[in-house]
Amino acid sequence: MRRTLLAEVAVNGGYKRNLLVLIATSVDAMLKDILEVLLGHHCFVITTHQRPDGDAIGSQVALGRFLEHLGKEVVLFNSDPVPPSLEWMPGSEVIRTGNTLENLNAVAQADLFVVVDTNSRDRLGKTVDRALDLYKGPVLLVDHHTEPESWFTWMMRDEDAAATGELIYDLICTYDRDLIDSNMATALYTALMTDTGSFRFSSVTPKVHRMAADLLDRGSYSPLEVYAGVYENHSPAWPRLVSMAFQGLTFLYDGELAYITITRHMLETAGVGYDEIHGFSDMVMSIAGVRITLIFTETKRGVKVSFRSKGSHRMDIWAQIYGGGGHHNAAGAFIRRPVREAVEVVLEGISGLFEEDAVVLAEEDEAYLKALSSPKQ
Repeated sequence: MRRTLLAEVAVNGGYKRNLLVLIATSVDAMLKDILEVLLGHHCFVITTHQRPDGDAIGSQVALGRFLEHLGKEVVLFNSDPVPPSLEWMPGSEVIRTGNTLENLNAVAQADLFVVVDTNSRDRLGKTVDRALDLYKGPVLLVDHHTEPESWFTWMMRDEDAAATGELIYDLICTYDRDLIDSNMATALYTALMTDTGSFRFSSVTPKVHRMAADLLDRGSYSPLEVYAGVYENHSPAWPRLVSMAFQGLTFLYDGELAYITITRHMLETAGVGYDEIHGFSDMVMSIAGVRITLIFTETKRGVKVSFRSKGSHRMDIWAQIYGGGGHHNAAGAFIRRPVREAVEVVLEGISGLFEEDAVVLAEEDEAYLKALSSPKQ
């Protein structure tokens, strides 16, 4: 278990962060320390990463509502809007976006800025990053990813937690479990469900199931309704994207590694937006014998790479080679190169995961990737 609390050190009336690291003697001690931080402030801005997922939005909404129950002033502020797959979530409608004067003033006037479900400033997106330049106060991180950056004032991190929502749940229960209302319960259940692959990943423990049961008792949505809201909302054009993507499904290492590439040209041809690119890793991983999947998604600025694995293969370490990160079996990175080069670079980094030598793309694969990227980059 790796649970860390960073201590705040005041310097010249301001905050100099990351001077001293204190390891809490127990989980309870850490939770109480973080609660003391929260109770000692009044005006909060809570944010999460760009292209937010269920854990990000669920954690943000639940923590914000908890603080409001304590009489605090709270603003939820993100770079990207709530994706369509999460717009149904109660409480998500109050999340703000955009560098409006109202939002910038909220950041400037906050006495505590809270980041949930990401530990990298780059992942906050341009809107929040620019707003942070106006903010001079302390920053609290609540997260379960590895390799956090060092600019936070306080940090509560448990990389063994199934989701950031699990940490939020523990925080609330440490103060008063009965403050969890139906909206908070639904938000936290969504966080757990989405970040555990619908309770399939190795991070799922008996505690996670007990937590899920408690949240279902308190929430207003059934498991079926939450699952359908998140995953069963594709447009009629989505099958065209799936068909095009899987035409390029490639197997390596006797079928133990498989990858697909989703280009901008595919998206435009299929008439599908980026918000519908989810579920591909699960589909590839469901193929017998596959232990590692890579999903390469082309954007205007580069290529987003999703790493997934079964068993002992460390995806977080692999993703860190390219400036990314994540978890043992699930990680991500962003590579500012054309699709073909990104695929080559990532496959070169596979050394050590398998006994064979590093992968070199076959001529037909290289030609296929080149064709996929045409006519638009």
